[in-house]
Amino acid sequence: MTLRSRLSALLLVAALPLASCGVPSSGPPIVVKNAPRNGAPTNSDSTVTKKTPVGVNDAQELVKRYLKAIAWGNDTSQDPDATEKAANAAKDFMTAEAQGTWQRGQEITVVRATIGIPAATANGIRVEVAMQPIGVLNSRGVVDPKPSRTELTNPYPFTVVPEEHGNGLRISNPPPGMLLSDDGLDNLYEVQPIYFWDTVNRSLVPDLRYINRSLSPANRLMQLTGWLRDGPSEYLKPAVNPLPPAFEIKDRPVLDGTPAGVRINLSAKAASAQGQLPKFMLQLRWSLRSLANTVELQIEGQRQDLGRDVGWDNPAAAPDGQKEPPRFGVIDGRVRQLAGDPVTVSALSSDNNTNVVSAAIIRSPVQHVALVREDAPGRVRLWLGSYNQGAKVPQYTATDLGAETMSRPVGLMTPTASDPAFLVAADGRLWAVSVTSKQPVDRTPPGIGAVTGVSVARDGRRVALVAGGRVYAGVLTFDGSSPVVAQLQEVQSTLSDAIGVAWSREEWLVVAGRSAGHSALVELTLDSALVEQMSLRNLLPLTVTRVAADPAVRRDDPARGERGPIVIEANGHAYRVFSGSVDEYPPESSPAPAPSPSGSPAKQSLPSAPFFLD
Repeated sequence: MTLRSRLSALLLVAALPLASCGVPSSGPPIVVKNAPRNGAPTNSDSTVTKKTPVGVNDAQELVKRYLKAIAWGNDTSQDPDATEKAANAAKDFMTAEAQGTWQRGQEITVVRATIGIPAATANGIRVEVAMQPIGVLNSRGVVDPKPSRTELTNPYPFTVVPEEHGNGLRISNPPPGMLLSDDGLDNLYEVQPIYFWDTVNRSLVPDLRYINRSLSPANRLMQLTGWLRDGPSEYLKPAVNPLPPAFEIKDRPVLDGTPAGVRINLSAKAASAQGQLPKFMLQLRWSLRSLANTVELQIEGQRQDLGRDVGWDNPAAAPDGQKEPPRFGVIDGRVRQLAGDPVTVSALSSDNNTNVVSAAIIRSPVQHVALVREDAPGRVRLWLGSYNQGAKVPQYTATDLGAETMSRPVGLMTPTASDPAFLVAADGRLWAVSVTSKQPVDRTPPGIGAVTGVSVARDGRRVALVAGGRVYAGVLTFDGSSPVVAQLQEVQSTLSDAIGVAWSREEWLVVAGRSAGHSALVELTLDSALVEQMSLRNLLPLTVTRVAADPAVRRDDPARGERGPIVIEANGHAYRVFSGSVDEYPPESSPAPAPSPSGSPAKQSLPSAPFFLD
C-alpha cells in the first residue's frame, strides 16, 4: 500500500463515529491514583491518565495527546529525573528520525492550543495547531508569564505519518521546545493555591500554583510544604511576607487519620517565634485544606497547644452564617440593596445619596461609602461618606476628583486600619483616594492605555485593571494609606475590547468584552493559563457596560474554587448571571414624584450599576 493510500485509510477511520467497531483501541494508558480532595479518604479509586501514542490512528487525537505528554516534567523537586522522563514520553510520539533532531530546550512552555482538522498531503497528514504561548511552568508550580525562549511557527503544521511497524501514527516534525497545552495543564494538574500573609500580617493572600495530580497524598503534602518554605512567587513577593526564618520543618510531614490530619514537626528555632505560630497554623490550614481537615504543629516532637487562638479566620472567606451575599444597585439615582442577606448601611440614609451613577461600600464596622454622583452637565464627581456614630448622622465630602467618565470605585483596607482607600478610574487615569485625606493621587501604571475599570481581590493586595481594551493584573503595595500598583502583567482574556473585570474566585477573573462582534463573558485564571468560556444564550443582543462579582471562598470549597455570584450592567440595567443565561433584575417600586388625582400606581424603576460589598 502506498503512503497516500495508508494515509487516506487512516483519515477515513478517524472520520468514523467513535461507536464504530472500526475505531481501534487507544492503547494502554499510564495510570496513576488521584490525590484525595477536601479530606476524602486516601484510598480513593479515582484515577488520572497520561495517554501514550500506542494504537492511535486519529491524527488529531495523536497531536492532542502529544501536547500533554510533557506534563509532570517540571516536578524535579519530587523526582530529579522528571524532566528527562517527560521528554522521553514526548519522544514516544515522534518518528525515529524526529527523535534525533528534536530541539527540546530546557523549559516547559504552556500554550493555548486550538487543534485544526487533519488534511492528507503528499508527505503525511497535516494538522495545523494555533498555539499561543502563555508562560513557563516552573518547578514551583508557577506559570511564569515571561516570554518563552522557544520560537513557534503559528499555526504550527504538524506532519503525522504511519508508524514504521504499522502501530498507529507518529509525528515527523515536532515543534521545538517542551510544549504543554492548556488542556494538559487543566487535566493533569490541579489548581492549588498556597497562602502567605500580607506585609502587615492582616490578610491571607493566595499564590496560584499547579500541582501534579499523579502525586500520592504524602508526596503532595511534601510538595505543598516545600513550596511554602521556598516562599511566594516572584509576582506576589512585593505584597506578602515569606515564612519566618525560625520555622524550619524538621521531619517529613505526616498525613494520617480519617478524616485526614497533618502533623508538622518544627525545629527548636520555632520556640523563638512562638507568638507567630497561630498565624502559621492558619496559613497551613488554608494551604493544605484539599488534603486534610486538621493540622497539628509540634516543636521538637512536642505538640503545641494553640487553644482557641486559631480558627479559620480569613478576610476573603464568606462570613459565618451568610446565605447569600448582599447585592446593591442604583435605583432612581439612589443606592439600594437589591438582594441577598439584609444589611443595614446607615450612611445611605442621606440626601447625598441622590444623583448617583455608581457606588462602592467597604465591608467594615464603619462601612465607608464612595458615590460617583452627577455633577455639572456631562460630568461626575467622587464623594466619600460614612456614618458618624457620635453625631448619629451620615457625613459626606465631595472630593476634588471630577471627570467626564468614571468607573465604579472599589474599596480596600490599607496598612492603617482606620484609613481605608478607594481606587477609581477617571478620564483614563487610575486614582487612589484615602478616606482620611480625601485627596486623589494619580496611580496610573506606566505603559498601558486609558484605564477604564478596576477591581480589587478580597484580600486587598491584588488588583485587576482594564486599560486600552486589555486586562491587566498586579499587586498592591502602599505609600502610607495610598495603594500603589506593582508587578503589572497582561491577562490574555481571549476577548477583544474588554470593558470590565472582576474577581470571581480567589485566583480567577471574570472579564466582560466582545467576541465575534457580540458581548461575551469569560472566566480565566490570573496567569491566563486556564479559560472557562461562559455560554450565556441571551447575552448576545445586550451591550455590557459593567461586571461585578463576589469571590468569597469557603474552607470546604475545592482548591480550584467555586465561581462566586456575578452581576452585570447591560443596556443600562442590572442583570444576574446564571450558568446558561442572564436575568434582568425586576423593577423596584418607588414613590411617584407627586400624588395624582387618579391615584396612579407607584413608578416601577429598573436598577443599574449592580455591585457587592468590597
